[in-house]
Amino acid sequence: MVRLYRPKSIRRLLLVGFALVVVPLLAALVHATWSVDKLVEQGQRALFATVRATQSSQLLVEAITAMERNARQYQVTGETKLLDVYREYHQEFLDAARRLGALNLSGLQRQRLEMIVQVESSMNKALMAGYPHDAPEIRSAVDGFRELTRDARKMLVDNRKLVEREVERLEANGARLQRGLIVQAMALVPAALVLTVFFTLLITRPIRQMDQAIRRLGDGDFSGSAQIVGPRDLEQLGERLDWMRLRLLEVDQEKNRFLRHISHELKTPLTALREGAELLTEQAVGNLNAQQNEIVAILRDNSLQLQKLIENLLDFNVASSSAARLKLSTVPLHQVVESVLDDHKVAVLARQLRLDVSLQPLEMDGDRAKLQTLVDNLLSNAIKFSPVDGRLRVKLERVGEQAVLEVADSGPGIPEGERRRIFDVFYQGSSSANGHVRGTGIGLSIAREYAQAHGGYIEVIDSEDTGACLRVVLPVHSTGNGNE
Repeated sequence: MVRLYRPKSIRRLLLVGFALVVVPLLAALVHATWSVDKLVEQGQRALFATVRATQSSQLLVEAITAMERNARQYQVTGETKLLDVYREYHQEFLDAARRLGALNLSGLQRQRLEMIVQVESSMNKALMAGYPHDAPEIRSAVDGFRELTRDARKMLVDNRKLVEREVERLEANGARLQRGLIVQAMALVPAALVLTVFFTLLITRPIRQMDQAIRRLGDGDFSGSAQIVGPRDLEQLGERLDWMRLRLLEVDQEKNRFLRHISHELKTPLTALREGAELLTEQAVGNLNAQQNEIVAILRDNSLQLQKLIENLLDFNVASSSAARLKLSTVPLHQVVESVLDDHKVAVLARQLRLDVSLQPLEMDGDRAKLQTLVDNLLSNAIKFSPVDGRLRVKLERVGEQAVLEVADSGPGIPEGERRRIFDVFYQGSSSANGHVRGTGIGLSIAREYAQAHGGYIEVIDSEDTGACLRVVLPVHSTGNGNE
């Protein structure tokens, strides 16, 4: 769709879209205005023509009536002055007939007018011929006015019919114009809506693609390129986003290489420290007094803690590596949780935590080692933030085709603003500064990586306790990358 038209800028796309949507509507409005004005002008012309025809016909009737009156008076009295008055009205008759003949009359009206003019002309010749006032020619001419008046009145009736026909014609034209405008609106409005939707998609699609690309970068997913299809300026912005993705990918790879290198470099001297501490603890080099035993125990505990931190670094490298694959098998997840709880029994007893464990027997397709690491990191995090005499709640159940594991503590909890970042690598929440043990900030990151590798997810939910509650949702049947 967007390949058909590739504007150079979003501004040009907006202008083109605005023009294609608005210009047809404006053209339709101008056409409608012009059509209405034309109809009004036509009505005005018809109205003026009928008014002039009616006025001229009325003047024609009045002139004939006045000529008949004077002709009859002349016939009775023989006064020649009456003929002078008759001549004046005869001139008015001719003027009215000429004005009426100049109008756009129907064929019947024009024939009637011509007949009236011819009859009046013959009567006028008889009256102006000099016959005595009581001559038969004068009498015949005067009697002809009666028929002439009747024909002139018929002209008035014809004019009224002409007015009615003009009104009917205007109504028909108005109805035709109304139908045309309705058809035009029915065609233009859907077309404008379609064009609006079309250009909205053209504008929002690249913006949506940019939003998705930025979200993927924010989530640490550098695998897919930022492909923006749209105006050239937005495509250039997408190219810059892709350049940034490649730079972030390089930085991430460098970070992973550094972590692998430093972790392996630290393991060698750490192993020597641990072996030395174990030898001292076993008193292989001689007996130790109580104070020396206490110092050796501190050395051994801290070397174990340091080994755990290094293993977390290595696990994070494996979890975040794109080459990492799952070794799938049927895993009894409830037994995995029980095994991890047994491993943390000493830490639970040391903090005198009350356990609330509810494990539904559940088997799923997964990588047992990675699932165990996932559960271990969740429990380690919950124990670390639990106060003495606190409560630790672990719940496992099957919901449809998903395994749901919840681990909740009674610690300080996770603020709402930190819930999205708590799974980011090396992020340590504000609670870690409030007297709790500080860690590396990668345990929950590893848990998220392993949950996503199994096709699931991990999230922070509201807890029935005062502390934090982490919930892992995994598909029972594997959707991840398997390497069985």
